[in-house]
Amino acid sequence: MNTKRPICGILSVTLPLVGLLVADVGFALARLSVAIFILSALCSIAGIGIGIAGLVRRERFRWLPILGLVLSTGTAVIYFAA
Repeated sequence: MNTKRPICGILSVTLPLVGLLVADVGFALARLSVAIFILSALCSIAGIGIGIAGLVRRERFRWLPILGLVLSTGTAVIYFAA
């Protein structure tokens, strides 16, 4: 069985973290906070899609896309609940 590289899994884990870092910078810069908030929310939404893609591709490290899906969903809920 040919296992695929866990690219989607890695991206689905890192995108929510990048979104949180971008949001922290956005709160420091009051003028750009709306644009940065939208960008960080889009990172979380993209992480959900990429996590699902990693599960569909059946990548080598199965826990990476699952963890990314959980992190992305959690951060997306936090963004839209606030």
